[in-house]
Amino acid sequence: MKKIALISGSYSLTSRLNGLAAYAQSYFGSRARLDVIHVHQLPAGALISADYKDRKITEANKLVAESDGVIVTTPIFKASFSGILKTYLDLLPQHALDGKVVLPLALGGSPAHVLAIKYALEPVLSELGAQHIIQGAYTIDHQVKRADNGRFEMEREAARRLERALRQFEENLQRLEASPVISH
Repeated sequence: MKKIALISGSYSLTSRLNGLAAYAQSYFGSRARLDVIHVHQLPAGALISADYKDRKITEANKLVAESDGVIVTTPIFKASFSGILKTYLDLLPQHALDGKVVLPLALGGSPAHVLAIKYALEPVLSELGAQHIIQGAYTIDHQVKRADNGRFEMEREAARRLERALRQFEENLQRLEASPVISH
């Protein structure tokens, strides 16, 4: 079974960004083990002081290290990804994403910031060793609604884009598994 780490750069569990994470969990169902790292639930002191030895930080980093693929979700503010996400990404080892398939998903207030994934987030993911970055999906926040039951509902167009990105992510996970490993 594939292991996927989903790093959520949201600031709360009620954020509509969590609708993207819920969609990914629903998409994979029992086909993969999906571990969610809610960065805002990691110790603030450890994040701010860059305490990579903190137990909760090392546990989160272990989930990333043991994963086959990583999904990174973030709100987009002022044409960039969330600061809390950057704070956590700074605590990952330098080559933490090497050999992993990576999918960035973002939620923003308008289509004006759609390129933030490409020009703000992807360079940081590349710096962490990501070589297999799948084209991300950008969702406008009004396309994700909070339902009365605490769940999220996605507008059809946004769901189609997410589904396409997740399918490409899954196909690349399978392709990477099938390719021979070359050791140096």
